[in-house]
This record gives sequence, C-alpha cells and structure tokens, in this order.
Amino acid sequence: MPDPATPPEHRYPHLFTPISLGPVRLDHRVIIPGHSMVHGDSSGLITERYHAYLVRRALGGAALVGIESAPVHPDSLTWTGQLELWRDEIIDPLARTAEAVHEAGSRLSIILWHGGHNVPFGRGAVALAPSAIPSVQIGQVPKAISVAEIRDMVGYYADAAERCARAGIDVIEVQTASDYLLGSFLSPQLNHRSDGYGGSVPNRCRFVIEVLEAIRERVTGKVAVGLRTSVFHAIPGDPDGYGIEESLAAMVTIAETGVTDYVSVMSGSNANFAETISPMGYPRAQLAEQSARFTEALSVPVTVAGRIRSPDEAEAVVANGQADIVAMARAFIADPDWVLKVRRGEEERIRPCMSCNQVCLGFATLALPAGCNINAAAGREFELPRSAPAPIRKRIAIVGGGPAGLECARVAARRGHAVTLYEATPELGGALRLAAMCPHREEMLPALQWWERELARLGVAVRLNTAIHDPGELDADEIVWATGGSPGWTWLWRNRPRMTDGIPGAERLPHGRDILAGKESVSGSVLVIDEEGNWPAVNLVEYLAAMDGVSGVTVVTASALFGDPELSLTGELPLVARRLDSAGIKISGGTYVKEVRGDTVITTADEALGPFDALVLSMGTVANPSPDGVSAIGDCVAPRSIWAAVQDGARLALEL
Repeated sequence: MPDPATPPEHRYPHLFTPISLGPVRLDHRVIIPGHSMVHGDSSGLITERYHAYLVRRALGGAALVGIESAPVHPDSLTWTGQLELWRDEIIDPLARTAEAVHEAGSRLSIILWHGGHNVPFGRGAVALAPSAIPSVQIGQVPKAISVAEIRDMVGYYADAAERCARAGIDVIEVQTASDYLLGSFLSPQLNHRSDGYGGSVPNRCRFVIEVLEAIRERVTGKVAVGLRTSVFHAIPGDPDGYGIEESLAAMVTIAETGVTDYVSVMSGSNANFAETISPMGYPRAQLAEQSARFTEALSVPVTVAGRIRSPDEAEAVVANGQADIVAMARAFIADPDWVLKVRRGEEERIRPCMSCNQVCLGFATLALPAGCNINAAAGREFELPRSAPAPIRKRIAIVGGGPAGLECARVAARRGHAVTLYEATPELGGALRLAAMCPHREEMLPALQWWERELARLGVAVRLNTAIHDPGELDADEIVWATGGSPGWTWLWRNRPRMTDGIPGAERLPHGRDILAGKESVSGSVLVIDEEGNWPAVNLVEYLAAMDGVSGVTVVTASALFGDPELSLTGELPLVARRLDSAGIKISGGTYVKEVRGDTVITTADEALGPFDALVLSMGTVANPSPDGVSAIGDCVAPRSIWAAVQDGARLALEL
C-alpha cells in the first residue's frame, strides 16, 4: 500500500499535474466523462436527483464532472428525462448545478448531441442522417438531411452552447462519437453524400467544423470547446467499417482548423454497447494503444476512456504518452471518492467497479435511474444522503454474510454501532462469491475483498462457520436476518405455475448453485435444464464447461436466446454467445422439459434428449425463511439481485 505521507503528485507524478483545455485549467488529469444515468424527468431540466449525483462526484475530487449527452434539437429527444438544451428554461437549473460543482472544487462539462438515425420516429419526428441508412439498433429508415437543415442544425448547436455558457458550464463537448448524427457524417460507410458534406475527409468533416466554429463564435474565451469521437464503430456485420484510420484522419482534419481545444476518444457505436461500455473480460485500459496515435498526431490534449480502474493504470496511460487525461465514468459511479482516496494514500479503500454493466447501463437501457451494484447511494444520493453518526450506539447482530449482510454491517459500523456478523460457511460473500468463481467473472472478487477490508477497518466482528438458527441465541439490541435463498423451482413457475412440485423425475437432480458451492459434483456429458436464464444460468454453464472431468455441456433453456434479456441490457449477449460457441456448448432455446426419465429428458414437444452422464437444474432460488422479531434483508425477503441486496442492507443500516 502506498505511503499516505507521500503526496499524490509524487506517487502519481503525471496524473496529478495541472493541464489546460483552452481557457479552462484542470487541477489534475482525472475526469468523469458525460455518461447517461437517466436521472431526469419529463420536465427536461436538471432534477434534484441528477443535481445530487453530479455534485457528489465533484465533492469526491474529480477535476471535471460530465453531464450526459443532451439533445440540442427537439427532434432528437430519444427518451424521457433527457436535458432539453433547445429551451431557455434549462439555463437556471444548469446554473444552479454548475455553481454547486464549482463550490465543490470541480469543473462541469456537458455533451451536445443529436441522435441521428438512432432517434425513433415514435417520438413524433423523422430521424435525420447524412444518408438514408437505417440504424442497427432502432431499425428505422431516416431522412437524408438537406443542406438547409444542416445550416439550421448548426444554429441549434450554437444556441445550445450559448445557453450552457450562460449557465456557467466550463467545458462544452460536441458528440461525434458513435453512429449519432455528426459521427455518421464522419463515416464513409454511413455517409454516401455527393455534395459538399460527403466524399472526401474534409467534406465529411465539414458539418462538425461548422458546428464548432458557430459554437466558438458564441462562447469565445468563456468555455473550453472540444469533441468526443470513436476510434472505431464496430457495427455488427461490418468488421472492416469505420476504424482508427478514418477516425484519426477526421480528427487531424478538424484539429488543424483550430476549432477544438481537445479530443476525447472512446470506442463503439449505438449498435455495439459492448465496445462502448465494455464489460468485464475486456482488457483494462483497452484503448491506451489506440489513443497514443491520437496523442502523437494531434497538437491538442487527448482524453481516453475505457476500463481504466486503478491509479496505477491511469498514471501509466499519462506517463507513457498514450493520453493527456484519463476519463472514468463507471469507476466514479462505484466510488465517487476515487480521487480523494488516492490523495490520502488510501488506494485500497477505493470501492472497485466490476464492469458488470448491470445497474449502470442495464438500468439506463430500461429507462430506470441508473446506479451501481455495490454502491447503494449511486444515483440515489438525493434519497440516501451520506450516513450520519447514530444517535445511540447499539449492539447489532447480522446473520448472513452475503452482499446484503456485508453492506448492512459496513454502513452500521460506519455509523458507530457495535456490529457482529455471523456467517454459516467458511467464507463471506454468499451468491456474489459463487458468481466470482465462474469463468470471466473473476473481476467480481475485488468487490468482495473490499467489503472484507472495510469490515476489518471498521471493527466489525466476523464469526465464520457459525450458523444461527434461533435469534434467541444472540445478545443484541437489533438482529438483522440476511440468510439469502436456497435452490428451488422458482423460475419453473414463471411459465408453468401449476408444476408446484417441480419437473416429474427431477426431484433428486443437483441444482447449479449446489455445484458452484461444492456440495455436488458432476462429470462426463452434462445437460443443464434451465428456466432461470440470465447471468446465473450463464455462469453455471461456463463453470461446468471448464470443470475437470466434464466432456461436454448441453443446455435446454426456456429462453429463446440463452442469457436474454439481462445480457442484452448490459450489451453482452453477442460476446457471451461467441464464448459459448467457442467452448462447444450446445444450446436448445425455447425448449421446455416436461419429464425426466433417468439419464434422458422428454420435452413438451415429446422429443427425447439423452442419454447424459449428468443432469443439472437451473431454476433459481427460494427465500430462506426468516424468524419473527428480526429485520430481514436481501434474498431471504425475496430472491432478487446483488443490487437489491445491497440496497436493502444500506437502507436498513441507515435506520438502525
């Protein structure tokens, strides 16, 4: 662990040095880029929820805090809750947030955006694009924008920028990343125009340059003006499409005109969120080598994002000349105090982002307020303020050391309570530890280790191998029950609620969670009977495929697409599908088993599958019963998710 007495500018000499973006000076080189959190409402203005989220991250020490991409034109409104930059009413709430961010010692940026062919016509307007090429995600045909409409749109960008400048925003970023409107103009694959806005690189850059010129005329000397771009688009079916050569040529052309103060690089497109918001399993600092080419070619600072998590990784990117600034969104969702902890020499106390995408991207995709699996307060700062000391110190016993119990113990101890945590097994973690044991999920383990370190630091007494069955055994002022769930038939009942006793003939088959926990073992050819789906089923199948002695894995799943819908929400479905295929896992989707006969299963279509050496159930869990007189949290209330368990634990601890 670094010596906290050593100043951060000595431990990370490149990271903690000032840098200027045109007229705006940043105190160091760690920023939070604009990212969608869906914290708005139908007003189209900054809500109390979003205000609190942004200010909390400014208080955590980020040099710059980014507001999500905001539409500059009413026909670009894509979902309820976006900030409507075409209205003068946006100025006052933006100003209030900018003032609070400045008081917290940070700077505020915003992204000016038009969704282009990704805007659904259900919003009431035809989508605009350089050419009539449908969006992969939306699947609708846009209108090729006219020259008159381009000139009109330039004015909308300039008007939006002026409103932001009047509100006191420090940095205005123009979105040319992904296959949104301006990014589509840069791509020769998406821009088939034959006029002055298509064809050559300068022509494809013309619209962007005109936007930047118009903005600078309105905000000269007041704010920094930059742009965000994709190193590559990664549109499925077009592997040789828009890539670094096209992107770099466009950025050099634009930067040479002097209209941008910096360039921020990312990757992917609206058609491939796994590249844009990369899940665990992707390389750390995944764009460092690509951004180095931009840094070398451009005379303006370059910012890079993409799975940069630790201070050492961030320092290396800057020290190696791969970028001038590092941008981290999910890392600051998980821990808004990332910079403060680095400054204090408390790197081991940083709550580590897992890149799971389940609650940040996943919730946002569902148009729910986004948050974080392991940070209960993320996105809920307005309703879950920072914990205050408890008025009366209590003795609190928590039974169960999964995510709910861990978070309840941490928050309660932080408030000053004397906490004892009882866990029946030899290790803490519950369902989180089981998930972290699976292939490609190892990045979940550091979060569990962080909880363990925090409990030790806060003086929580942990009693492993200690099963508590009766709350009367405990001498405590408050008893919290967090014993989770047990394997059951829960998800079978979703589609077939009459099968109260399960699938006939399957009564003695092992459940997947028992295999993960080491209570059961299988070998040879294995058939997984799945009706749970999503990550638990995927984790199990990949775990089985990697087991010694297992010769092959077949999955019979009720899901039409194995892992859907959760993996679609996190952008991981294509990635996981490729992994399963490479592992030789056979999947029969949309298939139900009605009976098990020894080593063979009979489907509802009367098809016999088998024989197999082992059959395994993936049917979810049922809540373990809670005794009277306790406060129950997590899966023993109802089997849900890591996020729900952590929310339960934090919220109860704030009430104790």
